[in-house]
Amino acid sequence: MARRSLPLDYVAGAALLVATAVGVFVLVRDADVLALRLPTRVLAPTKRSLESPRDAVEHFQCNRCHVVPGLEPASARLNENCVTCHQAITAGRLDLWYKEADVQRWKEHLTHLVRTPDLGSLGQRVKRSWLTTWLQAPHVVRPLYGATMPRMRVGPRDAELIADFFAVTEEESGEPARGDAAAGRALYEKSQCASCHYRGDAPLASLRYGAPEFHGPSARRRAPDLRHVRERMSLAQLRSWLGDPQRVLPDTEMPTFAFTAKEVEDLATFLREPLPEVAARPHPQYRPRLLEREVHYPEVAQKLSRHLCFHCHSDMRRPGDQGPGNTGGFGYDGVSLDLATRAGILRGIKRDGRFRGLPDRLEDGTPRLVASLLARQAELEGHSHPEVLGMPLGLPPIPDEEIDLISTWIEQGAPE
Repeated sequence: MARRSLPLDYVAGAALLVATAVGVFVLVRDADVLALRLPTRVLAPTKRSLESPRDAVEHFQCNRCHVVPGLEPASARLNENCVTCHQAITAGRLDLWYKEADVQRWKEHLTHLVRTPDLGSLGQRVKRSWLTTWLQAPHVVRPLYGATMPRMRVGPRDAELIADFFAVTEEESGEPARGDAAAGRALYEKSQCASCHYRGDAPLASLRYGAPEFHGPSARRRAPDLRHVRERMSLAQLRSWLGDPQRVLPDTEMPTFAFTAKEVEDLATFLREPLPEVAARPHPQYRPRLLEREVHYPEVAQKLSRHLCFHCHSDMRRPGDQGPGNTGGFGYDGVSLDLATRAGILRGIKRDGRFRGLPDRLEDGTPRLVASLLARQAELEGHSHPEVLGMPLGLPPIPDEEIDLISTWIEQGAPE
């Protein structure tokens, strides 16, 4: 039988219909990407009195970095969401709306906040007393992950409300571990646990923004420092985790070992052994060195402000997210700080109704911008400055030589 040809207008119409359907699908699929070009809402906190667990989680915007079941939306929209925006870039979803060269450059720089811990099983993995303390003074748990919990104005009651929301109720039963610590140590070494985990020997002082260690294998980057196990997990939680980690956290990269009940107890006993006390005080603060050359704004912009700072501190006129450091967010009021331009840096932070200009100095004479960069170093171990919030918020401190650059530029009068 001869095949009958379709009319050309039919073929053209069908092609147009398919193209339209595909186009509509792409628009629906990537509608959140389009939202990146829209101005960000003012995200400063509106609730001054937090009465319920939900109030606390909404106020501190846990869904800007995590998927939070029970919130609406469970994950903040893309132009307000650190993690899903980075995921869209790495997945190539921005190529339709952005220059391919820009997207490729962003992919090469993206290291942090591409993945965050699942909070759904938090109650099976941490003790309540640890969580409520840690929320008030976050320190590094996963040294090679880079990004950490941001330091926010979480008070004791706020921390309790957040723990309630995530149903974190576990505490120690008082039962001692009954295994053989020496056998546990041997099992730890035989299982090569140290190939992923630190145990009190993490090189925090060298882990600065851009460090090559942050580009290592995913399993090693996600592995927590086991120095915190005793404070962070109950004995029951640790036993459960060692027995079947994927049952507790399905997306974990921790392998399931065929440990016997005795081996689980031996390993738990070893991991809960006290380690030498970490100094109660932070290491001596780095003192910036003034460079013996002129520093001009383009170098500052290339190294810092246009590469990193503008994500949280941008001018209100910039399309997309101006960041919590400008419009407000993460429980902070907006302070209209724009670090994306020299004019914005010179204008400074808005406090008590007026812009403070540059340099806005602390009582000891340190420019506040420099003090923020220095304060982030101590925050890695949970030490906070009472007047200064460490920057970059929730990310590794910038290298000392870049602090030298910023400090020198400020002291030279911030030349163009």
